[in-house]
Amino acid sequence: MFRAVEHPHPDFMLAALEQARLALAAGNLPIGAVIVHEGQIIARAHNAVDVPANDTQHAELLAIQSVAPFLAAHKHQCTLYTTLEPCMMCLGAIINVGIDALVIGAADTWVGALGLLAHGDYYRYKAESLVVSQGFMEQESQALLNEYVQRKGIRQHLAQSLK
Repeated sequence: MFRAVEHPHPDFMLAALEQARLALAAGNLPIGAVIVHEGQIIARAHNAVDVPANDTQHAELLAIQSVAPFLAAHKHQCTLYTTLEPCMMCLGAIINVGIDALVIGAADTWVGALGLLAHGDYYRYKAESLVVSQGFMEQESQALLNEYVQRKGIRQHLAQSLK
């Protein structure tokens, strides 16, 4: 269903990981996202779902919202790097704003939505042009998730042993 990102850039995932660390330091689920256009980061964001409590403050959605007019003018020209597989809400936003490529750190077998794209005609059609790379710097992303679960004792489904 997806074409793979040929050469994801480590510096961009490192920037997403730094955002995830900021989320963790603030007591939030450590997910970070950056949006890249022509080799430049144009948006950075991290989760803010726990402090203050707001289940819509996902890193991907916050990054998209911070540059929404730019994305509207540059459809299919941007890549989003995220440390965790996007949920249904975020993946819908990624597709609807015309993100061209998606680079993912850790998989989320509980909430991750990549597998859902095949179940709707609209999203299946839109996903044909989405380029995806999964498992890029997965261990670094997973280590932050494990630390969060250990500290907070919640969202146990995100904790996994490192390979």
